[in-house]
Amino acid sequence: MKKLQLTAVLGLLLTGAASSFASSESIVSLQAETFTIPETNGIVMIRIEPGTFTMGSPEGELGRGFDETQREVTISRPFYMAKMLITQDQYMPIAVPDFDPIYIGAAAYGHSNPEPHQGGPWTMPSRYRPNTNKFPMDGVLWDAAVDFCEILTERERAAGRLPKGYVYRLPTEAEWEYACRAGTKGPFNVDAPLEDIFALVDGEVRKPNAWGLYEMHGIKYEWCLDWYGSLSAEPATDPVGPVTGTRRVARGGSDSSGHGEGDEDPANRSRFIRSASRNHFIPDLPLPILGLRIVLAPELESPDH
Repeated sequence: MKKLQLTAVLGLLLTGAASSFASSESIVSLQAETFTIPETNGIVMIRIEPGTFTMGSPEGELGRGFDETQREVTISRPFYMAKMLITQDQYMPIAVPDFDPIYIGAAAYGHSNPEPHQGGPWTMPSRYRPNTNKFPMDGVLWDAAVDFCEILTERERAAGRLPKGYVYRLPTEAEWEYACRAGTKGPFNVDAPLEDIFALVDGEVRKPNAWGLYEMHGIKYEWCLDWYGSLSAEPATDPVGPVTGTRRVARGGSDSSGHGEGDEDPANRSRFIRSASRNHFIPDLPLPILGLRIVLAPELESPDH
């Protein structure tokens, strides 16, 4: 009996491994349901099927912003999205391989201003956090996030692991919300009361959405490809934001969203972490609340950067 149980467990483990380490052929043909990008310390990509959804939020949604105009959006082609936010040990060896921290461990909580200004993270190892490798990468400039994707694209294209016409890049705002919602229509992509959503934010509970994506509510803001601008109410297929602008869209909220001291207003607490919440930041200002999640998706016109 124990032998049969052990065999069953091994079978499940092997099945899981096979799903993550898909063959190059299945990636190139867009048949893999999930795969791990080689030599990235485990960036797992999940296939997102095309479809149509309502982007934005209805009037009356708790915490709704003025710029969340609803419209019907169609995502016409499948794409892959990273299962989780990109972590420090996934980002740094690729984006800043020669990084040499100046004040590692100098601050009580591992924050030292010079580090993000040389491409490193805000959250560094300290006596409170001896190892931050698995922390989401933070302090990411928009250009640096785009460069990270371009390096991956060049490498994986040379290895013959890219579907024709596909590249690694930041998600468009529409792709991000479509993937975040995973078929849901409410404020959040999991069915839970607000206090439990903040438990997700605080890391007490980690629950994926229906498509297997984690951390899309309130861990770090995630850069999108788009310039920030108003949204049209007209239906659209594969929309991208304005061609120019001064701020880039970031989605998902951060671990400090709605956590102001004494701030118990439910509307304020949910304002920036809902599925439809929009925010925007100066692209060349490193902030500890900014991170990234990548997609393998149809190539678009080269972003202005």
